[in-house]
Amino acid sequence: MVTAPIVLLIAVATTPDGAATANEAAAACVHALPEGARTVVRTVAAPPDDAAIAAAAVAAGATATVVVTWRDGDGLVSDVRVRAAAAGGATRQTDRTVVFSARDLPAERGRALGLVIASILTETWGAAPGAAAPPRPAVEAVDAEVPPVPAAPLAASPSLLRWGLDMSVITAVDAQEDFDDTIGGLIGLRRSLNPRWALRLGIGFRVADLDGAAATARTTLGSLGIVWTSPGFTEGRRLGFAARADLLGVHETIERARADDDDEISGHWTVGADLVGQMGFGLSAGTSLLVGGGLEGFLSGESLMAPGRPPATTPRGRVIFELGVLSRF
Repeated sequence: MVTAPIVLLIAVATTPDGAATANEAAAACVHALPEGARTVVRTVAAPPDDAAIAAAAVAAGATATVVVTWRDGDGLVSDVRVRAAAAGGATRQTDRTVVFSARDLPAERGRALGLVIASILTETWGAAPGAAAPPRPAVEAVDAEVPPVPAAPLAASPSLLRWGLDMSVITAVDAQEDFDDTIGGLIGLRRSLNPRWALRLGIGFRVADLDGAAATARTTLGSLGIVWTSPGFTEGRRLGFAARADLLGVHETIERARADDDDEISGHWTVGADLVGQMGFGLSAGTSLLVGGGLEGFLSGESLMAPGRPPATTPRGRVIFELGVLSRF
């Protein structure tokens, strides 16, 4: 057993806090190892292959390599793979999975990972018969720069392709409609592309009273769009921000009752778009409360005209407000 082992920690930083968590892990690990141990951190964007890991270990003079990856965009599930020389020069590999709570801060997760890595290394090195335990460690500054480690191209990770379901109550305001004139609902299904971006497919329905026209407007919407979220938006007990842009397919109808019971009805199809900003408060690791507002516009509006009666018209533009819940799975 070498008296001054060097541990190479490679962090596949696919999460926003990946590099910081790796630094905390390296610092906790070196403090828990025997004296003389040192750590060197390499942060990469994609998992390197075995040849790249071996080459990086040789370049760093490392006797042990650690690869840490995260299964999810929230950094709650970490996979740790440790390779180190054991008795007789044989290489021993140990794999562990560490699961955290959404309440655990990134620094706390990093320290816990460091202690797990140190315990694996201590067990591996202590397996050598008669191996002398080196004294206490000297801490080396952690290098968190992107290394000259050849890495395999980043492939789409199944853990990042997460689904989400949002459900909201919606109201709208324009030159004709007040807050109490329009009520409806939205439901959307999301597919995450990475921790920040997601595609969204949605459907909505709302009813509006047209003041002064004694008529009711009904709007059905189908939407296809993209969503951006800030880091805090997906973490429990934190406030985050998001923005959504959608292309809309719209069907509008206007209905007005007549004294002869033969209601007047007019309808049309149109297209439109919206842009919505949202605030999200994480209730748990998978659920957030949403409050949003934005602008919505249609290519055309609908009008219902009848002799002797005021025209009933739907506007082409509105200010919309949403209140709902997002659940990720």
